[in-house]
Amino acid sequence: MALRFTLGFCAICATLAGCDPVGDDAVGPDGGVVVSQDGRLTLDIPAGALDDFVEVTIEEVDTLPPGALGPSYRVLPAGTVFNAPVEVLYNYGAPGMDVDPQQVQLVIARADDWNPLPDRMLHDDDPVVSATALYSSTVGIAINDR
Repeated sequence: MALRFTLGFCAICATLAGCDPVGDDAVGPDGGVVVSQDGRLTLDIPAGALDDFVEVTIEEVDTLPPGALGPSYRVLPAGTVFNAPVEVLYNYGAPGMDVDPQQVQLVIARADDWNPLPDRMLHDDDPVVSATALYSSTVGIAINDR
């Protein structure tokens, strides 16, 4: 009888608490948007980019690329491979950043090197540069030397 009561109590608690084992930052097969705490970095994850729900978070880090123009951010879980390109948007117009838009390049860490994301796009109406990535890593902006 005690076992039935315990099992029944657990079932009620699970129902009341919800059955979703992931937290508020979870993005699933339907896609979603994740924004850094300071609002500078945004990931726009399209539908189909993930097969399952994943807790995607962004944290500011001290690791900076050569020629850094602003803070860098680690997208976690690091190394997540996306099934479709994820749009990475960086707001370089945040307070304290004085940046020439033509110099801005999004870069992503890979192994011990920083690589430019090749499909860089400057947004006309906002101080935002964007590009796409197929995996999560550390992202930053640096001087565009092309």
